[in-house]
Amino acid sequence: MVIQETLRLYPPAVFVLREVLQDIRFGGVVIPKGTSIQIPISTLHQMTDIWGPDAHEFNPQRFATGITGACKHPQAYMPFGIGVRTCVGQHFAMTELKVVLSLILSKFSFSLSPSYRHSPVSRMVLEPEHGMTLYVKRHY
Repeated sequence: MVIQETLRLYPPAVFVLREVLQDIRFGGVVIPKGTSIQIPISTLHQMTDIWGPDAHEFNPQRFATGITGACKHPQAYMPFGIGVRTCVGQHFAMTELKVVLSLILSKFSFSLSPSYRHSPVSRMVLEPEHGMTLYVKRHY
């Protein structure tokens, strides 16, 4: 649940591009065939009408019953893309993340510097605008 919520708030990709394959009507707007649509994943993942009034808060409990229970439209959760264009490395990345995190957390504890200012910015990937100083303490 913590990993899913982290990916919701800080997805690895900032946006996905899709090309419209046929003329469609979407919310009263006609989108012609061949149009490229850019989907801002970070924005989609924090829309209160999809995720609820606490959409901007870190709340892993929202995934307690899986993705289908986390939001009104499960297709709105797309940290690795969605559909036939989903990132081919998604399953490997998730498995690797769980193994590495469990090994690291069993040996170290972490805390942020008091001077840290939370300000994520979308560049090629989502990253801290002012950097991030992290204090690491080894468990003996």
